Amino acid sequence: MAEDDYIWIVTDAIPTGSRDGNTPQNPYAGTASPPPRPPRSGLPVSAAKLEQGMADFLQTMGRVIKNAQRRATELGGMELDEIELSVEVNGEGQLSLLGSGTKVGGSGAITLHFKKANSTD
Repeated sequence: MAEDDYIWIVTDAIPTGSRDGNTPQNPYAGTASPPPRPPRSGLPVSAAKLEQGMADFLQTMGRVIKNAQRRATELGGMELDEIELSVEVNGEGQLSLLGSGTKVGGSGAITLHFKKANSTD
């Protein structure tokens, strides 16, 4: 992968503001109705940065999943066979796990589907 490879991340350009520098403020507060939603825009994210973000995310999730599998075996003799994760990528290339109740269809999410590999031993 070349250093100048980029992947365009499509995001919603939403204005933000803050009185104290920390808490996002509703930029449309006090108006009768918000202005039309700005068009979607794309941001270039370094493929190397995205690749590193994915590696870090999977390493951390691997620990969580390994522990869940161990506990399922200890507590109920169950085996974890399949996992599906929905991951959102922001305009900076950071990956975040989407929580329950989140609709993936309209967001910039990646669905990762992992199935237990067949053991050959």
